[in-house]
Amino acid sequence: MAAAAVGAVVVGVARNRPDTMTPDMANAGNAGPGSVPLPDLSALSPEERFATLFDRVMRAGTDWDSATVASLSPLAVAAYAALDSVDADARFHAGLIAIQIGNFPGAHALADTLERRDPGHLFGPILLGALARLEGDTAGYRQALDWIRERAPEELGRSDRPEYVEHRQLLTEVQQAAETQ
Repeated sequence: MAAAAVGAVVVGVARNRPDTMTPDMANAGNAGPGSVPLPDLSALSPEERFATLFDRVMRAGTDWDSATVASLSPLAVAAYAALDSVDADARFHAGLIAIQIGNFPGAHALADTLERRDPGHLFGPILLGALARLEGDTAGYRQALDWIRERAPEELGRSDRPEYVEHRQLLTEVQQAAETQ
C-alpha cells in the first residue's frame, strides 16, 4: 500500500534535508486543471476512507505532486477526525500527512500523543526525528535517533504491534539509519 511512500518520506528526511512543501491551503480541495481526480469515497468506511486518502497523499508527496497533496490532504485530515477510534498507526499516518503539508505543530502534537498513549512505541520518535531534521534541530534529531536505537530491539520483537508488520521495511530502514548516525 503506502508503505513504500511512507518509507521514502521518513528515510529521505533521515538521510538529507528536503525542502518543505507547503501547499496553498486557501484553495484546498478544489482541484485545478490537470489534477488527479479524487477517489470514490462514498462507499468506504471511515477507516477505509482515511487509509485511501493517506495512501494517495503519500504517493503524491513522493512524486512531488503538490496539487494532489493540496487537494487531498484536507480530506485526509477530515477523514482522520471522523475515525471512531484512533490507534498508533492512524496517529502516525496523520502525523506524516501533517509533515507533508508543513503543519509541523500538528505533527508534533500527534507525536507527543503517540509518546503519551503508547510509551516506547517507535512511531513517536520516528515522527519527532523527521520533524527535528526538517526544522534544523540537530539535538532533537540525535535524541530521536537515540530513542529509536534504545527502543527498536525490544519493540520490534513485540507481537502486539500489528502496525510494525505493515511498516517493516520502514522500521528496518529507520533502525539502520539510527545505527549508522
